[in-house]
Amino acid sequence: MSFLLVIIVPFFIIALYVHQKFEWGSESKDDRGKKIRSEAANKAIPIFPIGWLLIELYNDYIEAVSFELYRDYIAILALLTLTVVGLSIWFLKQKY
Repeated sequence: MSFLLVIIVPFFIIALYVHQKFEWGSESKDDRGKKIRSEAANKAIPIFPIGWLLIELYNDYIEAVSFELYRDYIAILALLTLTVVGLSIWFLKQKY
């Protein structure tokens, strides 16, 4: 599981930088920025609940998941969701 986190964390750091630079900059205040922020959130919001549902279904019907593994899965979902937000902002800034 730590291998997956090692892969996700660098992308998360880059996406976090892009997100914070966008949010603190002046470009997020205009209509274009609001549209970019809205589309980025729409792309990322479903990741966490769908992932959580899949974890719960796996836990209930296939095999019990230990607390440590469950915690790791939730951390991966949180990092993945925020990474998608940041990378979506980066791509959408180039698109608009």
